[in-house]
Amino acid sequence: MTSKIINFILFQLVWFACILGAAINETHTAVAFSLLIILFHFYLAKDKKNEIKILLIASIIGFLFDGFLLKSELVLYTNHGWSYSITPLWIIVLWMGFAITLNSSLNWLKKKIKLSALFGAIGGPLAYLAGEKLEAVTLMTPIALIAIVIGWSLITPLLIYISRRISLDA
Repeated sequence: MTSKIINFILFQLVWFACILGAAINETHTAVAFSLLIILFHFYLAKDKKNEIKILLIASIIGFLFDGFLLKSELVLYTNHGWSYSITPLWIIVLWMGFAITLNSSLNWLKKKIKLSALFGAIGGPLAYLAGEKLEAVTLMTPIALIAIVIGWSLITPLLIYISRRISLDA
């Protein structure tokens, strides 16, 4: 139980570092700090190989999803950390942070795929709305929130399923 609490706290640190770093134009500092936190997670992880697989898959999915939101002009991100035409670096690191929770603090969702869809449909949009309040992201239209709800309600169970499959194949 203690390791799950530590994992949850690590994710919260990554989230706040990336959001606040983008908001105050300190993206690279925030990304570096967040990557150190993620490396600490790997230090603590029992199955590093599977954790890396999940992290890479989640990063690719996040890059594509947030890239879609960006290209569709549904969201505008503050301080990308690199080219403004692709998914911001700090967003990809946020997806990495989310990935480290899948086998730990969110492990309880592995047998509750339908609940994970609801969890994503609520948690994902709340994170974007909080990011907007902290001036790290701007939702450009009400459709943006609908797209985020739909995206996260599909992506969360997908990542939970992938995480479960990778763990079973180990």
